[in-house]
Amino acid sequence: MKIKRNRKLYRGNKFRVIQITGLRGLLSAAFVVICLAAGFVAFPSLVLYKFWNYLAGMTSGMPEINVLQGLLLWGIFAVSYIIANEKKKYLVAFEPKTVSGKDIAEIMREIKTKSADFTEFHEVSDENNAKIEEENKDDSEKIEDKI
Repeated sequence: MKIKRNRKLYRGNKFRVIQITGLRGLLSAAFVVICLAAGFVAFPSLVLYKFWNYLAGMTSGMPEINVLQGLLLWGIFAVSYIIANEKKKYLVAFEPKTVSGKDIAEIMREIKTKSADFTEFHEVSDENNAKIEEENKDDSEKIEDKI
C-alpha cells in the first residue's frame, strides 16, 4: 500500500510557528515588542515613579526620583519577587496522597479476589494466534483492494 503525499505541502516546510516576511511583518513584530515592553516595563516603572514621588511629597524625609530611577526601582521589585518565589509552585491541581503498607496489602487482596472471578480470560494458544493473524491478513488484503 503506497501513500501518496502532497509534495507541495511538504516541500521546504520546516513548521515555522512565527514567520516574519516583508516590511509589514517587521512592523507587526516591532509593534508587539513595543506593546510588551510598555505593558511589562514602562507602565509599572511609571506607576512606581509617581507613587514614590507622591509618598516623598507627603513625607519630608524621602527624596524625589526621576523616571529612570523608577525603572530601576521596578527592576529591583521584579528581581526580588522572582528570587523570593523561586521554589513556589504557581499552579497546583491536587496534592498527592501517600499510600501506606496496609492500603497496598488491601488493594492486592482485592486484585487477587477479583482476578479469580475472571476465568473466561485464558492464555491464547499458538494455534489461536495463527488463526487470528490469518483473519487479520485477509481483512488487510480486502482493505488494500478497496484503496
